[in-house]
Amino acid sequence: EKQSSSCNPTELELIESSLKNHDISWHGENRYLLFITENYAALQIIQSHLQTVIALSHNSAKEHERTKAFVLFGSSFPKDNKYTQICRNINQIKICMETGHPVILLNLEHLYESLYDVLNQHYIYHGENRYVDLGLQTHRVKCRVHNDFKLILIAEKSAVYDRFPTPLINRLEKHFIPISTIFAPWQHAVVQELQIWINTFSSIASTGSYKFTNKDAFIGYQDETPATVVYHATQQVKQLKSDML
Repeated sequence: EKQSSSCNPTELELIESSLKNHDISWHGENRYLLFITENYAALQIIQSHLQTVIALSHNSAKEHERTKAFVLFGSSFPKDNKYTQICRNINQIKICMETGHPVILLNLEHLYESLYDVLNQHYIYHGENRYVDLGLQTHRVKCRVHNDFKLILIAEKSAVYDRFPTPLINRLEKHFIPISTIFAPWQHAVVQELQIWINTFSSIASTGSYKFTNKDAFIGYQDETPATVVYHATQQVKQLKSDML
């Protein structure tokens, strides 16, 4: 069995296998996916490998475009979580379910109750088609589910541990995805060098009780930040090389 030399094959093979629409479970369905991450680093990984899986499974460019993933990122502003906005988001998901576009949800915990039957895969079959109910408070809307539809939840590790109800976690297939999952050995070495530079840059001698940290030196710094910087730089170099050809 051929394995990639540029990354951890076990982790990536699990991801790519989970993103495929093959009937492999006892009830003929794959569970929908929950990718646990930090600083939403998994979004870049999932988008990259989802497009790879789609490209391999569809021969025509038209089919590839039809199944392009739709990313829906929620807002923390109170007015953006009102009923009208929930209806808009559910309608966008409904369109994707009917047309076969995979949906990636980020920071949309207030939608999960409306998607209860979807996450549980409580389908109703009529002929060769399958349908599911979408909830809007006391209203129920029936929606046809395309065979290519895939629902993917990406959530911060702290949010999953602190706020996600256990039944929701149990009904999903879970993966913890650090961005370093897709790194080649040389990229890991670059990340280590960058981390050493960051630590050196942030080292300030202090006689007080407060210790100056990396987060003080770099606004928004997280443990995954060095890996994210290397990933973005690598992607930009690949794009520049591609544009030059």
